[in-house]
Amino acid sequence: MARLITTAALAVGLALSSLPARADVTLELPSYQLQQGFGAWWRAAASAFEAEHPGVKINLIDVPFGDHHKQLTTRLIAGNPPDLLHISARYFYSFADEGLLEPLDDYLASAGWKESDFIPGQADMRRNGHIYAQLLLGYSYGLYYNAEMLEKAGVAVPTDITSMMDAAKKLTVDRDGDGRADQFGLLWPTANTNASYIYLTYMLTGLGKDWVGTDGKLVSRDDLRAAVAKVDELLAMGATPPGLDVNPARQMFWQGDAAMYIDGSWAVADRERAAEQVKNHYAVAPVPLKGEAGGPSNVLAVPAGLPDDRRKAALDFVAFVSSKHWQEEYALISGNPPARLGSITPAAYEKWKELPIFEKSAAEYRGSFMPRGLEGKFSDVDRIVRDAITAMVSKQMTAEQAADAIHDQMSALF
Repeated sequence: MARLITTAALAVGLALSSLPARADVTLELPSYQLQQGFGAWWRAAASAFEAEHPGVKINLIDVPFGDHHKQLTTRLIAGNPPDLLHISARYFYSFADEGLLEPLDDYLASAGWKESDFIPGQADMRRNGHIYAQLLLGYSYGLYYNAEMLEKAGVAVPTDITSMMDAAKKLTVDRDGDGRADQFGLLWPTANTNASYIYLTYMLTGLGKDWVGTDGKLVSRDDLRAAVAKVDELLAMGATPPGLDVNPARQMFWQGDAAMYIDGSWAVADRERAAEQVKNHYAVAPVPLKGEAGGPSNVLAVPAGLPDDRRKAALDFVAFVSSKHWQEEYALISGNPPARLGSITPAAYEKWKELPIFEKSAAEYRGSFMPRGLEGKFSDVDRIVRDAITAMVSKQMTAEQAADAIHDQMSALF
C-alpha cells in the first residue's frame, strides 16, 4: 500500500510539473492590430516578455478598429480598464487630460529611457509636463501605385499635387465599356468615418497649409475651401467612388481596381493577399504633396489606479517593447518604421524595400494630423469634418458650404 501511494503521488507530481506554470499576474491587452502585419510582432513580444517575467501572462485580445476606441472609453469610465492600453493616438489626448492614464516619467527614467531616442512625435505624449504613453509608430504614408497601369496610360509617377490630380484623371478608365469607371485613378476616402478627417488633412497639408499654423492661428477659410474643393474635384472626375472608407479602398487597390491610393506603412502587409497582377506590379513612392501630414499614430499606455502588482508588470512591458531590441524587431517583423531612432537593421531594409520612404515620412513630416490646441477635442473635430464631407458627398452641401461648415464649427471650438 505504501509503495502504491508513493507511486501514485509521484505520478501526480510529474503530471502537475508538465503543466504550464500558473500566471500570478495576467495583463489584458486589447489591440486592433493583431490581424495586420503588426500581429506577429505583438505575439512575439508578449511571448518573450512572459519568458523573462515568470508568473506574468500577456492576454492579447483582438478587437476590430471600429469598436476598439468605444470599448476602451467605456471600460476606462467604468473603472474596469484593461491593464495595457493600445490607443490610436488621436484619442490619447482626451484620456490623458481626463486623468485616466498613469504618468510614466519616473518609471521610464529609472529604466534609462530618453525622449531624444525617439522620433519627434514622442514629445506629443507629454501633457502638462508629464509623459503618459510610449509612442509605437509615427504616421508614415506613401503613394501606392500600380506601375503597369501607369505605364500603359503613359503616366509618370506624380511628384506634386498638380501631377497627382492629372494622373488621377488619366488613370480613371471604363475597362468594360459599360459607361462606368471600373479602374479608379486615385482612391480617396470620404466615408462618414474618421478617414474623412485623415484624408482631408492630407489634402490641406498637400497645399502647404495646416489646421493650426505655426503662428497659432486656425487655418483660413479660403485655404480650407481650396482643400475641400480638391476632394470634390476627385469625386467629380470619377477618380474615386463616393463615400469610400479606408479598408474597402485598400481592397480595391490590391485586387486591381485602382491605379493609386495613399496609405500608411502598415498597408504593405496587404500585398500577401493581393491579386497576382498587383503583387507583381505595385510600388510605393513618396506622397506627392507639398507638406505631408504626420505625428503619432498609435501608442501604449497604462491606466491610472491599477493594483501595485499589475501596475509594475504593465510598466515593465512598456519599457520592454520600447527597448532597442524590440524596436528593431518591430521593423523586421512588421515592416513599419519604429518610433525609436536608428532601429532599422540591414535585414529589415532587405526584407521591406519600402521602409526608407516610410522612415523619412515619419521623421520629416511638415504638417500635423492633430489640430494643435484641439488635441483633447479630437472627437468633436472628427465629427465636424465627417458630417460636412458626408453632406458634400450626398450633394446636400456644395464643397464651399462644406468647408464653411467645418471652419465655423472649428472656430467655435478653437
